[in-house]
Amino acid sequence: MGRHFGILIDPYLFKLIDFMMKRIAPLLYIVMIAFSFIFSGCELMNGTEMADVAYFKPIFATVEELTMDISIDPPMDYAQSGKVITYGDYVFVNSPNKGIHIVDNTDPANPINKSFISLAGNIDMAIVDDHLYADMFSALVVLDISNIDEPTLLEDYTVKDVFYFDQYWNYPSWEELEAYEYDRVGYENIDMSQGIVLDWEVEIKEEEVENYDMYYEGVAVMDSDDKSTENGGSGQVSTAGSMTRFLPIDQFLYTISFNELVLFELTSSHQPLRWGKLDTETWAETLFRLNDILYVGSTNGMLMYDVTDAGNPNYINRIEHFRSCDPVVADEAYAYVTLRGGTNCWTDLNELQIIDIQDSHNLSVVGRHILYNPHGLAVIGDNLIVCDGTAGVKVVDIADRTAPKILGTYPIDFAYDVIVSYPTALVVGEQVMYQYDISNLPELVKISEFDILVNSN
Repeated sequence: MGRHFGILIDPYLFKLIDFMMKRIAPLLYIVMIAFSFIFSGCELMNGTEMADVAYFKPIFATVEELTMDISIDPPMDYAQSGKVITYGDYVFVNSPNKGIHIVDNTDPANPINKSFISLAGNIDMAIVDDHLYADMFSALVVLDISNIDEPTLLEDYTVKDVFYFDQYWNYPSWEELEAYEYDRVGYENIDMSQGIVLDWEVEIKEEEVENYDMYYEGVAVMDSDDKSTENGGSGQVSTAGSMTRFLPIDQFLYTISFNELVLFELTSSHQPLRWGKLDTETWAETLFRLNDILYVGSTNGMLMYDVTDAGNPNYINRIEHFRSCDPVVADEAYAYVTLRGGTNCWTDLNELQIIDIQDSHNLSVVGRHILYNPHGLAVIGDNLIVCDGTAGVKVVDIADRTAPKILGTYPIDFAYDVIVSYPTALVVGEQVMYQYDISNLPELVKISEFDILVNSN
């Protein structure tokens, strides 16, 4: 049997296709047809033949099975930047899709990596009155942390099927196919009625396939002998950074699920009940509240909602920009947005934008400053602390909102998000948590640099 060309598709494209199939299938069909004609100099020789097709087959688990696997474990290494919140003397750091590190920060000069909550599919979290609310893929789970040494899962509080999540979060690399003999690579839609995808296995099927031999002029085409590819409030509540998707507001918990604001009512016993959903008509990413205004950062702009009645948010206005990733914070008169390019942010724009919000119905960008790869930020009077990825932490003078100026840069390997509890600021980086004295801005004085590793105890 001759060798034929397989179609290798990046898992991020899988996710996009899955979403588009649900929302705009007819348009996707047209786009895919058009896509097939973009290869100039290509001949197709049609027919059918039998071929060995390799499929990545998902291994599923139910919410009940996942819940049973939640455990409180000894401290674990922190290998990747994730969301961070503070609550009292403790810092809770997410390890994406794995769980939550609990760090005792009673002495900021000597933080202690205390324990790890193993929680598959976790990305975000919030705490209200000793109750930890966290996502577990599509579900919301609740843990009682009144005894910080022995957090307890409240099984009856679990809410199923509320969040959109990345079904391909652990999609295997194509190198895993090297151990198999096959002619082509196939793709099948995931049947989510079977549960949540935890792992994958390879299955080879002999199938009748279209015989497409592609001949390109001057273009290298990947066949099955070359399988390499790129992989690409109500009471005491937690304080989050600017990258959060979970935000307690009065007796409600606001969350983001792709394009929706999903609200839960928190009962007197702190049980979350489904309350309502609001379509933001964009890819929502972050939440920030100041007084009675909720600011939503999205991939194409900033949205404002009046949350005077927290159970019934009212849309105010939005300001749009080129497609980008952008957390947002605000003071009484201005909002501050960092636009980030690269990865899945759809643009190469990297900058700080300052938006005049004094007239909420007439929003305008009044100041800009170029940055390297900005992530989270915080505003303190006439200064911003900006986490600029591999460019470190930057302090920006915004006394003149129309002309922001960078006054200082503090190099660290990677700056992801910042939480201010004046006179200190906590910066989360790659495997490291930094704490600074910010009482003499624009100067940052390092208090501690803490490796979130098991050997740091």
